[in-house]
Amino acid sequence: LLLGAVALVLLIGCANVANLLLARATARTREIAIRAAVGASRGRIVRQLIVESMVLALMAGAAGLLLAKWGSDALVALAPGNVPRLAESGIDGWVLAFTLGLSVAASLLFGLAPALQISRVDLNEALKQGAGRSMAGGKAVRTRAALVVVEVALSVVLLASAGLLIRSFAALHNVALGFRPEHVLVMQSDVPSADLGSARRATRFYKDLLADLATLPGVSAAGGTRNTPGTVFSDGSYFIDRVGVLTPSTPNAVLSVVTPGAFAALGIPLKRGRDFNAGDTYDAPFTAIINEALARKSFPGQDPLGRLIYCGLDSEKIMKIVGVVGDVRQYGPAVEPAPEIVMPYEQHPQTATALSIVVRASAAGGALWGPMQSKVRARSAEVPVKFTSMEELLAENTAAPRFRTLLLGIFAAIAVCLAMAGVYGVVAYTVGQRAGEIGLRMALGADTGDVLRLILRQGIALTGIGLAVGLIAALAATRVVASMLFEVKASDPATYIGVALLLGIVSLAASYIPARRAARVDPVSALRQD
Repeated sequence: LLLGAVALVLLIGCANVANLLLARATARTREIAIRAAVGASRGRIVRQLIVESMVLALMAGAAGLLLAKWGSDALVALAPGNVPRLAESGIDGWVLAFTLGLSVAASLLFGLAPALQISRVDLNEALKQGAGRSMAGGKAVRTRAALVVVEVALSVVLLASAGLLIRSFAALHNVALGFRPEHVLVMQSDVPSADLGSARRATRFYKDLLADLATLPGVSAAGGTRNTPGTVFSDGSYFIDRVGVLTPSTPNAVLSVVTPGAFAALGIPLKRGRDFNAGDTYDAPFTAIINEALARKSFPGQDPLGRLIYCGLDSEKIMKIVGVVGDVRQYGPAVEPAPEIVMPYEQHPQTATALSIVVRASAAGGALWGPMQSKVRARSAEVPVKFTSMEELLAENTAAPRFRTLLLGIFAAIAVCLAMAGVYGVVAYTVGQRAGEIGLRMALGADTGDVLRLILRQGIALTGIGLAVGLIAALAATRVVASMLFEVKASDPATYIGVALLLGIVSLAASYIPARRAARVDPVSALRQD
């Protein structure tokens, strides 16, 4: 996707360069005619124009090298932290050579067409022009207009793709997660264990630690969980009211282990029944809490409380359902909640030796990290801990779509700027070529508004054609991003309407500047030039 976006920006840039070189060469028609008249061959004229474009390309390449250095540093800073070996990214020699070669090749290719076209000048017609005027050939004008249409169309494709990703990311950011992540501190820990006995000692460590943490000022709830929302460590098949035999149709669920107080700390609502408590120990009857998704799937129209469920996580015992909690998006914001079985940590000690301690704190929750670490060290100096927050963990789940959206948005912005520069260039060039005509119109009674409408019409017409072509191309091209969208269709009408309005407004602004200059033409001065 990103390579395609870069290719589109390169094509728009090449079209813009060709447009500018064509305008520059057309303005030098009389100069080139004089060179040809005094003996310069067509080949020599073409070589001169290509050398001039190559000098521009090399100067631009030097500037691009600096931008590449700063840009790569910026992209590394903005990229998700889980990209392997990201810190080693930099300017690679082979990549740099390839990029410079591509730049030179593009300059040669897109500089050659204007050079060949302008080298075919009619000497008689060109030499008849005044020193301050140049011949605006119809073919050159049509070529420049076509290039602008291509630029606008390609920018529409990029804008539509970026717009879809932005709307998708907004929907992803605003989706209901099923819990309240704000002001939740997370302390990831792992107590070493080798057997059931050491695993049960680990659960006692967590039990004592949670009691200590609950006494800290600013802590309203504290608990522990094997699976923080957005991460799943275990899933498996389950059976209702019996221990069954696995078949392809056996239902599957996320398997979680939590401590009492974890639901309150995470803000997960208890819909029915009770939460786990100190009585749910290894020697007590085994219990479980299910989420609403599992209740809907396995107990449609029934009361699940008191029913039996078996999953075989690390025990052969069947469990009694004692509660139902709200659904949480366990696999991240983009995935619908899955059926889930939640079990008390003391009854499943071998899967509860590595828990994330979740603490709901006041707004200044970061100040609790020091006291929390002190409580851990007071219990054991051998337990490794890592501090973060629930909001930071959620940000990791959306880091990839956020980075992708940002990059495509940057490419789209560059494309729009280039396309509007093309619109401005064509309209400004037209104003310069039609100065005498505009002066004559004003001398015959045309007012400022008439001239503005005359010039603006050209810019709007070019943008309109580019929009029509671009929207058709975008409808086909945006299927590439369809799999990356969340709650947004690739044919989303609001996105395409927004793209059309944005380009229309920007194009109007790009055309207005030269149109305003045309409206200020002095008729007397313009007519004297003729």
